[in-house]
Amino acid sequence: MKTSIIICFYERLQHLKLCLDSLKNCAGDFDEVVITDDGSSESCVHELEKMIARYDFPIVHAWQPDEGFRAAAARNNGIRHAAGDYLIFLDCDFLVLPDTIKYHIKNARPGRYLSGLCKYLAEDRTNELFRSAVTAQLLEEYYRSMPEWPMIKEHWRFLRRKLLRNLGLAGTRTQSLGGHFSIYREDMEYVNGYDENFVGWGGEDEDLGLRLLLAGFGGYSVIRGARVLHMWHPRELGGKHWQDGPNVEYFRRDNIPFFCENGLIKSDKV
Repeated sequence: MKTSIIICFYERLQHLKLCLDSLKNCAGDFDEVVITDDGSSESCVHELEKMIARYDFPIVHAWQPDEGFRAAAARNNGIRHAAGDYLIFLDCDFLVLPDTIKYHIKNARPGRYLSGLCKYLAEDRTNELFRSAVTAQLLEEYYRSMPEWPMIKEHWRFLRRKLLRNLGLAGTRTQSLGGHFSIYREDMEYVNGYDENFVGWGGEDEDLGLRLLLAGFGGYSVIRGARVLHMWHPRELGGKHWQDGPNVEYFRRDNIPFFCENGLIKSDKV
């Protein structure tokens, strides 16, 4: 099985460098990295190309024009440029621990997707990382120094929601893929990828999780085992929830089909 890691990126070169540095610790566990770029400037792309050349593992840079925040379209573009049978989705502000990619692959099954979360680094620790080398030992130290109970809580929350859905006591809108997740490429193609009608911050992950459930795919929590740190940066929408943004009404529309028309393959209706 060939594995592609798809990293969503826009302008944050410092964060991306650390993300790629963290992947050096598990370079034998994947086949390629696809940096899917949501329209970074020409100067940023120039620096990015120089940075990519310093890594020993294959990296593909997939760029799309800057037409506002289009994470859904960028991730679909990453899928189109990926050669892997199995897809692992990260953001450029993520740091993976040495066993994280292997944990995703170990738990991969056709017909199910894996959902994980992150521990959030404070601003001072993120700035420390910008000034130092990202080593496996340092990532382990940072991860273990942060409390585990929020991850335990979210893991059991995931399992509880899954049980309630199976009993018919909760709806499909309780599933989200915020954080890192992975899935077989053919399963992603079955639902036609991300819905590119989501423009602006938020909602595309919730929509995809909903449609995967509608398509009959099962979710599996890797919250405890697939360990990821999230680097600090100023928050989108000034710290507001994505439901205060532009996509909430579209997400709440009725009768959502599992196969989106404006996705990986474009419908004539779009």
